[in-house]
Amino acid sequence: MKMRISIIVFLLVGLFTNAFSQRDTIVNPNSIEKIPFYEQLYRFRVWRNVNLQEKQNAAFKSAKSDIGAFIIKCIKNGSLIAYDGDSVKAPKTPDQVLVLNSAVQSPPYDAKKNYVASEEAYFEGKNYLSSRNDNIGHLPTDNQWWELSSNQTDFLLPAQVKELQIVEDLIFDKRRSRLYYDILYVGIIVEKDGNYNPQGYVYYKDLVKLIEKAAHSKDLDERDKVQWRNRYNPSENKTFVDAFKLRLFHGVIEKVENPDDRTIQNIYELNGRTIGESVFARWEEEMKMMEKEHNLWEY
Repeated sequence: MKMRISIIVFLLVGLFTNAFSQRDTIVNPNSIEKIPFYEQLYRFRVWRNVNLQEKQNAAFKSAKSDIGAFIIKCIKNGSLIAYDGDSVKAPKTPDQVLVLNSAVQSPPYDAKKNYVASEEAYFEGKNYLSSRNDNIGHLPTDNQWWELSSNQTDFLLPAQVKELQIVEDLIFDKRRSRLYYDILYVGIIVEKDGNYNPQGYVYYKDLVKLIEKAAHSKDLDERDKVQWRNRYNPSENKTFVDAFKLRLFHGVIEKVENPDDRTIQNIYELNGRTIGESVFARWEEEMKMMEKEHNLWEY
């Protein structure tokens, strides 16, 4: 009898140990909403581009609070990790995200050297170009003798963050009979030489923690940095997190989950269709989602 009880206890301990050591497969570990998979009647992943220059999205970018500047600051100080690609698996170092173009470093400035015109020197993180001959003993910061060289390291500036890419799961919870927009990742889209490219993706759940921490800071200036600003009624200012939760942004659909992993524009280009048609198709995808929600409610 004792042996039988011991065997049962051993099996129970083994089951509990195995349950806690396995990765959670009931919910998406990167989800904010934590909707169990077995409660999801309908789910599709959607990529949306939020243009921060649009009037509807202007509240995310102001003199005191700029979501692009906040993300850059968090990546720079190491509190937020950026990843390469929307698969969000390969981490990038802060320099890989923030340095857009690495300059070739000139020889260090030598105060005893006699520089001639157009000769370069490196001083305090920048490359300088001598503008005159017989340039000796003059610090490169003296603009009468030196000028900044065009060969400079190009760092990512908040003004260059033109768009955010929101990667979210559209989930219809069959138990609560409600549609959820579950944001998983946020990508920063940078403009360089007229091209828009993703510079890195961050986990939305990590960004939420940092925004909420700043929003409850004792420092009022720190709180201001994460404010979505209502330009018509400042009493209705909210945090960036609340603005996302209330869908107070306009995002154009770039891609809807598909087996070939193609954007809407890619699909139309491969079929020999025009870019104009693909633009209309993005709006049509939005209408399809609204119709799907309506049909699920009827169901």
